[in-house]
Formats: sequence, C-alpha cells, structure tokens
Amino acid sequence: MPDYIQNSERKTNIPEPDQKLHWPGRFNVRAEVRYQPHRGARAGVMQVVAFQPEMQDEEVRALLIPLGYTSDTPGYRHLAAQARDTFSLPQAEALTAYLNRRPGTAAYLLPANLPLPVLIGASEVLSLPSFRDGSVYRLYTERGYDLPFKVVTLNMKTFIALSRLYNELRQH
Repeated sequence: MPDYIQNSERKTNIPEPDQKLHWPGRFNVRAEVRYQPHRGARAGVMQVVAFQPEMQDEEVRALLIPLGYTSDTPGYRHLAAQARDTFSLPQAEALTAYLNRRPGTAAYLLPANLPLPVLIGASEVLSLPSFRDGSVYRLYTERGYDLPFKVVTLNMKTFIALSRLYNELRQH
C-alpha cells in the first residue's frame, strides 16, 4: 500500500501535493473491504471508492470556479461528479476513521487529482439507468453512521469498467 495511507493505527502521512496534478485541499477516500462470501466460498477483498452523492450544487460550484470551470464549461457534469468524489481534509479524516472502525475494512485517503471535463466521476454511476448490481453501497444507511454528510461507496472494479466503457463510447 502507498506511504500516504491513513488508518486507525497511524497518524496521517499525506505527501506534499504537486500543485500541477493535485487538487489543493481535496482528498479521495478508498478502502479495502475483506468479506466472506456465502456458502463457504473463499474470503475476498473488494476495493471501494467513496463519494458524496448529495453534495450541494453551491458547494460543487465553489470548488470548481477557482479552477476556472463554470456550469457553461463543456463536460461540467463530469467535473461536478469529480467534485462529489472528493472530501475536505476534516471530512476525509472523519470518514477514514469511521471506515477503519468497521471489521475487515482498511481505509485510507489520498490527494485528489484536479478534475478534467473528459473523465467521469464515480458518483455518476448512480445516474445510470437500472444500476442495481450491488456494487453501490449507501454507507450512510448503516446503524451507527454518525458523519454529518452522506457517503456512498462503489466497487472500484465496477467504476473502472464503466469509465472504460464511457471512454470507448465517447471516442466513437
């Protein structure tokens, strides 16, 4: 795992962000979730990405305008989704601590990359029609969830596959 992983046993160790690549003050939260499938199958590990599905449009605009993006920017929907995929440092630390309290979960944060209008965000997956395969988990519905913002996690394999599909369709 990368040096900048944060978990409940180690203090935050975030690398200095490269101003050209990283989004100052914004972080992504990832986790590895160990699980035991039904019917005695071998245990597995699922990697997930977290995002804020209900981040208000005003907050999204406040994050994107300093980067030169407005609602008139081509690809703004993708930019907004990428903003919803990020957290402030206090939010990322709180979410990481919450996830690390869950048995079998190892969460970490990393600096978010600057958004690009040609990329989709993980939060866009919720807008796809009939997306009901269990790859999306509404963390905020768990008993004991105490964070002041709603968080959803998405299976990373699903997100990568859908991102590739989107890019292929966009190119044709």
